[in-house]
Amino acid sequence: MKNFFQNSYRKLCVVEEFICGACMCTIVAFVFIAAVTRAINRPIQWTIDASQFLLAWTAFLGADMGFRASKVLGVDILTRKLPEKMQAAVRIVTNFLILAMLISFVYFGIKISMDNYLRRIPTLGISYSWVTISLPVSCVLMSITAVISLKKDILALVGKQAPLSKQEA
Repeated sequence: MKNFFQNSYRKLCVVEEFICGACMCTIVAFVFIAAVTRAINRPIQWTIDASQFLLAWTAFLGADMGFRASKVLGVDILTRKLPEKMQAAVRIVTNFLILAMLISFVYFGIKISMDNYLRRIPTLGISYSWVTISLPVSCVLMSITAVISLKKDILALVGKQAPLSKQEA
Protein backbone atom coordinates (compact mmCIF):
# COMPACT_ATOMS: atom_id res chain seq x y z
CA MET A 1 0.00 0.00 0.00
CA LYS A 2 2.91 2.32 0.82
CA ASN A 3 4.39 1.76 -2.65
CA PHE A 4 1.02 2.51 -4.23
CA PHE A 5 0.89 5.95 -2.58
CA GLN A 6 4.54 6.68 -3.37
CA ASN A 7 4.10 5.71 -7.01
CA SER A 8 0.86 7.67 -7.29
CA TYR A 9 2.52 10.73 -5.77
CA ARG A 10 5.50 10.45 -8.14
CA LYS A 11 3.13 10.21 -11.12
CA LEU A 12 1.18 13.21 -9.82
CA CYS A 13 4.46 15.16 -9.60
CA VAL A 14 5.35 14.24 -13.19
CA VAL A 15 1.89 15.32 -14.39
CA GLU A 16 2.21 18.57 -12.44
CA GLU A 17 5.60 19.29 -14.03
CA PHE A 18 4.25 18.51 -17.50
CA ILE A 19 1.26 20.81 -16.99
CA CYS A 20 3.52 23.64 -15.78
CA GLY A 21 5.84 23.22 -18.74
CA ALA A 22 2.98 23.06 -21.23
CA CYS A 23 1.33 26.12 -19.68
CA MET A 24 4.56 28.09 -19.79
CA CYS A 25 5.16 27.23 -23.46
CA THR A 26 1.56 28.17 -24.27
CA ILE A 27 1.91 31.47 -22.42
CA VAL A 28 5.02 32.32 -24.44
CA ALA A 29 3.24 31.44 -27.69
CA PHE A 30 0.12 33.45 -26.77
CA VAL A 31 2.11 36.53 -25.75
CA PHE A 32 4.14 36.32 -28.96
CA ILE A 33 0.94 36.04 -31.03
CA ALA A 34 -0.57 38.98 -29.14
CA ALA A 35 2.52 41.12 -29.79
CA VAL A 36 2.63 40.29 -33.49
CA THR A 37 -1.10 40.85 -34.04
CA ARG A 38 -0.96 44.12 -32.11
CA ALA A 39 1.99 45.25 -34.24
CA ILE A 40 -0.09 44.77 -37.40
CA ASN A 41 -3.09 46.53 -35.80
CA ARG A 42 -5.13 43.33 -35.50
CA PRO A 43 -4.94 42.57 -31.75
CA ILE A 44 -6.37 39.31 -30.48
CA GLN A 45 -7.57 40.04 -26.95
CA TRP A 46 -8.31 36.47 -25.89
CA THR A 47 -4.61 35.55 -26.06
CA ILE A 48 -3.83 37.92 -23.19
CA ASP A 49 -6.75 36.65 -21.09
CA ALA A 50 -5.76 33.04 -21.79
CA SER A 51 -2.16 33.84 -20.85
CA GLN A 52 -3.27 35.35 -17.54
CA PHE A 53 -5.44 32.29 -16.86
CA LEU A 54 -2.51 29.96 -17.57
CA LEU A 55 -0.14 32.13 -15.55
CA ALA A 56 -2.27 31.69 -12.43
CA TRP A 57 -2.14 27.92 -12.78
CA THR A 58 1.56 27.89 -13.66
CA ALA A 59 2.51 30.10 -10.71
CA PHE A 60 0.58 28.10 -8.14
CA LEU A 61 1.54 24.66 -9.46
CA GLY A 62 5.12 25.90 -9.75
CA ALA A 63 4.96 26.93 -6.09
CA ASP A 64 4.30 23.30 -5.18
CA MET A 65 7.18 22.16 -7.36
CA GLY A 66 9.47 24.65 -5.63
CA PHE A 67 8.18 23.68 -2.20
CA ARG A 68 8.74 19.99 -2.96
CA ALA A 69 12.35 20.75 -4.02
CA SER A 70 12.87 22.89 -0.88
CA LYS A 71 13.50 25.93 -3.06
CA VAL A 72 10.71 28.16 -1.75
CA LEU A 73 11.61 28.73 1.88
CA GLY A 74 15.27 29.14 2.58
CA VAL A 75 16.18 30.58 5.95
CA ASP A 76 18.76 27.92 6.59
CA ILE A 77 21.45 30.52 7.26
CA LEU A 78 20.11 30.49 10.83
CA THR A 79 19.61 26.74 11.16
CA ARG A 80 22.34 24.99 9.15
CA LYS A 81 24.82 25.27 12.03
CA LEU A 82 22.41 23.52 14.40
CA PRO A 83 22.63 19.77 15.11
CA GLU A 84 20.65 17.55 12.66
CA LYS A 85 17.89 16.76 15.16
CA MET A 86 17.42 20.44 16.00
CA GLN A 87 17.19 21.24 12.29
CA ALA A 88 14.51 18.56 11.96
CA ALA A 89 12.62 20.08 14.91
CA VAL A 90 12.73 23.54 13.32
CA ARG A 91 11.51 22.11 9.99
CA ILE A 92 8.65 20.34 11.81
CA VAL A 93 7.49 23.57 13.44
CA THR A 94 7.86 25.47 10.17
CA ASN A 95 5.96 22.84 8.20
CA PHE A 96 3.13 22.78 10.75
CA LEU A 97 2.79 26.55 10.37
CA ILE A 98 2.91 26.25 6.59
CA LEU A 99 0.32 23.47 6.68
CA ALA A 100 -2.02 25.62 8.79
CA MET A 101 -1.70 28.47 6.28
CA LEU A 102 -2.26 26.12 3.33
CA ILE A 103 -5.42 24.73 4.91
CA SER A 104 -6.76 28.26 5.40
CA PHE A 105 -5.88 29.08 1.77
CA VAL A 106 -7.81 26.00 0.63
CA TYR A 107 -10.85 27.07 2.64
CA PHE A 108 -10.82 30.70 1.53
CA GLY A 109 -9.77 29.80 -2.03
CA ILE A 110 -12.80 27.54 -2.41
CA LYS A 111 -14.98 30.31 -0.99
CA ILE A 112 -13.58 32.83 -3.50
CA SER A 113 -14.06 30.35 -6.34
CA MET A 114 -17.68 29.84 -5.38
CA ASP A 115 -18.20 33.61 -5.11
CA ASN A 116 -16.78 34.05 -8.63
CA TYR A 117 -18.81 31.27 -10.24
CA LEU A 118 -21.09 33.64 -12.14
CA ARG A 119 -18.32 36.05 -13.12
CA ARG A 120 -17.17 35.37 -16.67
CA ILE A 121 -13.98 36.10 -18.57
CA PRO A 122 -15.59 37.85 -21.53
CA THR A 123 -13.11 36.91 -24.25
CA LEU A 124 -12.89 33.25 -23.18
CA GLY A 125 -16.50 32.73 -22.10
CA ILE A 126 -15.50 30.70 -19.06
CA SER A 127 -16.16 31.25 -15.39
CA TYR A 128 -13.56 33.18 -13.42
CA SER A 129 -13.75 30.32 -10.92
CA TRP A 130 -11.41 28.37 -13.22
CA VAL A 131 -8.75 30.96 -12.40
CA THR A 132 -9.42 31.26 -8.67
CA ILE A 133 -9.63 27.50 -8.09
CA SER A 134 -5.92 27.29 -8.95
CA LEU A 135 -5.10 28.51 -5.42
CA PRO A 136 -6.91 25.80 -3.43
CA VAL A 137 -5.85 23.06 -5.87
CA SER A 138 -2.19 23.99 -5.53
CA CYS A 139 -2.53 24.40 -1.77
CA VAL A 140 -3.89 20.86 -1.50
CA LEU A 141 -0.87 19.64 -3.47
CA MET A 142 1.45 21.71 -1.27
CA SER A 143 -0.26 20.27 1.82
CA ILE A 144 0.58 16.77 0.60
CA THR A 145 4.17 17.89 0.14
CA ALA A 146 4.21 19.39 3.66
CA VAL A 147 2.79 16.21 5.21
CA ILE A 148 5.42 14.07 3.45
CA SER A 149 8.14 16.43 4.67
CA LEU A 150 6.70 16.36 8.19
CA LYS A 151 6.72 12.56 8.21
CA LYS A 152 10.36 12.46 7.10
CA ASP A 153 11.41 15.04 9.70
CA ILE A 154 9.51 13.34 12.53
CA LEU A 155 11.14 10.03 11.64
CA ALA A 156 14.53 11.76 11.54
CA LEU A 157 13.86 13.41 14.90
CA VAL A 158 13.08 10.09 16.61
CA GLY A 159 16.05 8.43 14.90
CA LYS A 160 14.12 6.02 12.65
CA GLN A 161 15.36 7.62 9.43
CA ALA A 162 18.44 9.45 8.25
CA PRO A 163 18.24 13.24 8.72
CA LEU A 164 16.75 15.10 5.77
CA SER A 165 20.08 16.66 4.83
CA LYS A 166 21.49 13.14 4.28
CA GLN A 167 18.46 11.79 2.40
CA GLU A 168 18.02 11.79 -1.32
CA ALA A 169 15.64 14.61 -2.33
